[in-house]
Formats: sequence, C-alpha cells, structure tokens
Amino acid sequence: MSDNQIHQIEGVWLTGLKDAHVEISIDDNGKAQGSIVWMERDKEEDGGPRIDKLNPDASLRERFLDGMIMLSDFDYKGKGQWEDGSVYDPDSGKTYSGSIQNSGPNVLKMRGYVGIKLFGRTELWTRVS
Repeated sequence: MSDNQIHQIEGVWLTGLKDAHVEISIDDNGKAQGSIVWMERDKEEDGGPRIDKLNPDASLRERFLDGMIMLSDFDYKGKGQWEDGSVYDPDSGKTYSGSIQNSGPNVLKMRGYVGIKLFGRTELWTRVS
C-alpha cells in the first residue's frame, strides 16, 4: 500500500445529498475521519446555529453540527477501500456502520449500513478541494 493511495481520501467532499461539505483527514493512527465544515441549512428555526438535537445521548444534543466529526475509525484495506468505520447522521440521530470506496481522484462511494453491507445506502460524494 503506497502512501499516495492512503491520502487520496483526504480533502473536502460534497455529500451525495449536496447539502454539506465534509473534510476527511487521516488521524495519527492511520484511520480516516470526517467532520462537517459547511451545511446548506446552517441555522435552526430560531436563527441560532444548528445543533445535534436528535442525538440519542441527551448530553450531546446542544453541540454544534459545524465542526462535528460524523465519520470515524475507517481502516484502509488497500485498493482505495476503507472499512469498519462509523457514520453518524445528524438528520436522524443514528449511527451506521460504513465503508468508503475511492472511485477516482474526485469521487467517493460512501456506504452506510446496519448489520451487513447488503442492507444499506450508497451515496456518491464529490471532491470540493
């Protein structure tokens, strides 16, 4: 596995729903993680910044979505494939198992699933920077 292959995932990505940008980086343990850096709808109904109000952990419901880590612990398995990570969906408050497939320099196939990969959803994310 070359260093270049690992770092191709790094950058800012537009989600499949085109409503957020997620910055993916590699942490000190070699795992990929991603945090929200832009949201199309960045305000709550009261005009304040969006918060994680649907989180099942009541102690986290006041945290801001901007800057929040939503992708975590993805392990590089080779050939542009990242596995065994978690995807947090702030729009539902649910956490899913996830995999990421690098499909070229500017496209990621992001898959979130429950249990086995067969039962899930795939989005195409495109590189912003």
